[in-house]
Amino acid sequence: MTPTRWTAVTRSALGFAALGAGLLHLALAVGSVPWLATVLAVVGGVEFLWGVLAVSRPGVPFPRAAIAGALVPPAAWVVLLLLGSDGPRALPMLAATALDLAVAVMLAIGRRRGPTAEPRHPAVGIVIAGLVVAAITVPALIATEVTTQLPAPAHEDPLH
Repeated sequence: MTPTRWTAVTRSALGFAALGAGLLHLALAVGSVPWLATVLAVVGGVEFLWGVLAVSRPGVPFPRAAIAGALVPPAAWVVLLLLGSDGPRALPMLAATALDLAVAVMLAIGRRRGPTAEPRHPAVGIVIAGLVVAAITVPALIATEVTTQLPAPAHEDPLH
């Protein structure tokens, strides 16, 4: 096997984490004040696009810029907290922050590490990465304003 800096498992983990963070930021935009909704939507869209590129391409796109980009949302959230601003909901923002920090750390480690061989069974690592990101993202999505915007199910009485 040809050694590579970014194995399929690493690219998938990076991409899934960015997709999860992007999805959370997009969901947090719902119900936010207009300026914050705009910022969250742009950040979420960029993360989502980068995640798709990371999963679908043989290399990691723009790793240096992605490290900086992954650190911007957590830093901005800390600034909002320090200013006492009424920012996004805490649990979803904490989950998005964890995913962003995971992307930054994995990219930093990957840039320092030399090429490695692809694992024999990459599907196992890819599934584990997907499950970990889903376990972080899904509960956080439930805690966003999006769930209150969903239509209520119609209750039908089966006897009538």
